Amino acid sequence: MDIKGIESGFGISGAFPSPGGAKSAAPVEGFSKYLGEMIDKVNSSQMASDKAIQQLATGETKALHEVMIAMEKASVSFQFITQVRNKAVEAYQEIMRMPV
Repeated sequence: MDIKGIESGFGISGAFPSPGGAKSAAPVEGFSKYLGEMIDKVNSSQMASDKAIQQLATGETKALHEVMIAMEKASVSFQFITQVRNKAVEAYQEIMRMPV
């Protein structure tokens, strides 16, 4: 029977720091950066929708279907980011309820 020590990482690379204190070669991208990029994409989708509505109202475009598609994309992306935020807040609250 082969028993592995904690420092071996149980076959999971990068799970535990090496005894020499060496850092990982590739930095891990943070969740906050990823979330910020998602919010930027949702914001640009909202702005594109507003621009399409404005073009339709001023008569620059007659493609109502393209305006509706832009509006629905903006709506779905906003609903998605709202649900991600709700789940993140829920996870945070659950962690804060854990006894120490």
